[in-house]
Amino acid sequence: MSLLAPTALLFGFLAVPITLLYMLRLRRQERVISSTFLWRDLVLDRVANAPWQKLKRNLLLILQLLILAALVLALARPYIHADGQFDGNVIVILDSSASMTATDEDGGSSRFDEAVRKVNSAIDNLGGTDQMTLITAGAVPKVLISGTNDKSLLRGALATVTPEFSSADWPSAFSLAAGSAQGFTESEFVIISDGGLPDTMPPLPGKVSFIPLGRSGENIAISAMGTRKSGDHQELLVGLQNYGQSSGQGLVSVYLDGQLFDSRSIDIGGGTRNQLSWNLPPGTEVVEARFEPTGETEDFLAVDNKAWGLVDDQKTINVLLVSDGNLFLERLFTVLPGYELTRVTEADLNGLAESDQIFDLYIFDGVPVPDSLPPGNVMIFDPQPGSEITQQSGPLQIGDVFPETTIVRVADDPRVGDVDWSNIHIAQARAVTSPALESLVEAEGGNLLLTGEFDGRKVAVFPFDLAKSDLPLQIAFPIVMANIIGWLNPGYLSISTEIDQPGEAVSIVPDPRTQTLSIRMPDGGIWEQVITDASAPVVFPNTDQPGIYTIFYRNNEESDRSVGRFGVNFNSPNESRINPGASIQIGQDEIGKDSSTIVGRVELWPYLLFIGLILIMLEWWITYQSGARRRVMKLQ
Repeated sequence: MSLLAPTALLFGFLAVPITLLYMLRLRRQERVISSTFLWRDLVLDRVANAPWQKLKRNLLLILQLLILAALVLALARPYIHADGQFDGNVIVILDSSASMTATDEDGGSSRFDEAVRKVNSAIDNLGGTDQMTLITAGAVPKVLISGTNDKSLLRGALATVTPEFSSADWPSAFSLAAGSAQGFTESEFVIISDGGLPDTMPPLPGKVSFIPLGRSGENIAISAMGTRKSGDHQELLVGLQNYGQSSGQGLVSVYLDGQLFDSRSIDIGGGTRNQLSWNLPPGTEVVEARFEPTGETEDFLAVDNKAWGLVDDQKTINVLLVSDGNLFLERLFTVLPGYELTRVTEADLNGLAESDQIFDLYIFDGVPVPDSLPPGNVMIFDPQPGSEITQQSGPLQIGDVFPETTIVRVADDPRVGDVDWSNIHIAQARAVTSPALESLVEAEGGNLLLTGEFDGRKVAVFPFDLAKSDLPLQIAFPIVMANIIGWLNPGYLSISTEIDQPGEAVSIVPDPRTQTLSIRMPDGGIWEQVITDASAPVVFPNTDQPGIYTIFYRNNEESDRSVGRFGVNFNSPNESRINPGASIQIGQDEIGKDSSTIVGRVELWPYLLFIGLILIMLEWWITYQSGARRRVMKLQ
């Protein structure tokens, strides 16, 4: 046992005056008595009250000295060392990654629940001068609460944390922890995790302790799922992996558009992989695969037992190319996935218009643009004289040819970024102006690329002939075209249809007429975003739930319209490999199980105050009983 305030023991010298009070002679008043028989008692009483008499045993004196001892010791703040306690300035880094949802703790509780229990226990035992900082290590580490000893605030902050279906960003978590230690002379860092930290973690400015969690590494996961074209049908492939050491059995079920399609039993050895395949019927859109352990198979992580996929979910973008022939554009759209190109000549355009066929994107190459723009978005190459578009947003005026095509300005715009325009050579271009269009690339003689909107339609103009430039021969050509087409393409998703890690942001470029974009999440919740700038992509960050997300557009003329879907899967071998780590590497030091028990202090002054209170009550009771007996004797 040690003392935090040993100088308080000086108050123990108060025992001296208390003892002297019991040794001093009691002075009595003289009284006249009626009988000499009382002389003997009087003499004895005078002897008993002689000053500095020999101290005799006295229960009240003993109790008072014990009370003083309890109070003095409480002021000295004695404490003992105890396992699992924190003291001083403690910074707790709590792992909230997906592997912490493994249910291999006592009673089937998760590792995260056990971690929260340990932190709550430590909060309960914080001393009056101790303080704690709580940091979660998830996909985006956060400081829950910083440098406080308010237990109610600490418990409230801890109650808001839930495990995530993603990996932990440990470098960022360490940066937050190191920053939280600034201003303190000494700090202790406590990492509560099941391991899996990178071996390149930097040292922390203080003592580091590691509390390992987890008891087993048994886990079977759906490690891969995808579809592929096989002949005239789609084939579904599902891969499973046993990350544990024991063999396991289970049932793999496939659901098509929410209905059970097939189930198969599998046996998979420890540390091995297995793969199953199915032929999917035509018209399948959403595929879900599930794994359920059977028999005595241990499978402690559930988040990797499901996977989702989309079959031919991407909408085909219909493109109409009005041209006498442009090999560069035709080849470009053969390699861009999800596009179907139709080429017609200027003479065939009127007949096509009468068929009421609507395209998503119209490209006019080297031909006059009609006065009334078609309903979709428009891309124009080498516009010819006579293309005088007179829409409400302003005219598109076509001027003469100019040869001064040396590029002098490139706008700071992502649609023309990541391209070296200085190596692009153009023989000639036409002067094109419009108050509704913004110049992205400008030459000495005029504009080389303009973009903007005409009455809710996105328009991009390249006022030169691709065949009279070396742009199609440059590596910049597919980049620029992909950027511009992605901007023009209504509902274009700048992601694949499947995301392997929850938490990844999704970028969506809405239709220019869209006023509200909404996304239905796997749990049925709705996320909405009002569109204020149709040219800017909408970033959707809330992909924390594995499953299928559905995108809806809405404008003034129609209700919600489903325009696409994307899937979010959990596919992280590091998180599925739940074998608990016995140590972590921090800088040059290996923090192992020898430091897994936190040795802190438990102060004893509350118990001493309680003992002192009991002794005071006992002394009062004895004094009260003695006084009562004397009053009874006097009455007799």
